[in-house]
Amino acid sequence: MSIRSREETLGTIDLMRHGETEASDIFRGHVEDPLSEQGWLQMEQAVAERQWDRIVTSPLGRCSLFAHALGQQLERDVLVESRFAEYHFGDWDGERYDDVMAQDQELVQQFFDDPFANTPPNAESFSVFHDRVLQGWYHVVQQHGTKKVLIVTHGGVIMSVLAEIMGLERIHGRIDVPFACLSRIQLSAEGTNHRLVSHGSVN
Repeated sequence: MSIRSREETLGTIDLMRHGETEASDIFRGHVEDPLSEQGWLQMEQAVAERQWDRIVTSPLGRCSLFAHALGQQLERDVLVESRFAEYHFGDWDGERYDDVMAQDQELVQQFFDDPFANTPPNAESFSVFHDRVLQGWYHVVQQHGTKKVLIVTHGGVIMSVLAEIMGLERIHGRIDVPFACLSRIQLSAEGTNHRLVSHGSVN
């Protein structure tokens, strides 16, 4: 028997990114960019025939509208967690990539290379973003860690949680989190040995 199989496990937390949105080429942070028809369908397909005890969502509409619809379908309360909102891009938020690149290509590239060291104009510090996401994550683990939980959120949020789980400092921009991606975390009673058991889908 492996060492991991001896550990007492608790519940699971599934992280799901929202589906495709109507605007495909913007800095999508706190701007309210609604789901496209395809995006809604992507999320429906991702959750089909699955059950959760708890549903937690980002407050932004591209996550929360679907989360509340799913909660009604599954007869589950939906908890809105503001700390799971996406990164706020400041002056870039909601702007087209091409327009921002034309104005400040060097800073955009520096941000993508190392967001922790390069903050867009009037944007949220990436360290602050990362810390607030993890505060929200550990709150959910503490309050609902024995249950089967779904968190409906954003790519940046998911990458921050995965970095924490895998003990990596920087994975933002180095792992693909496609629309309606599902990642499952198996929680451990040890509190420090939570495991990523699947990414991209949940079997």
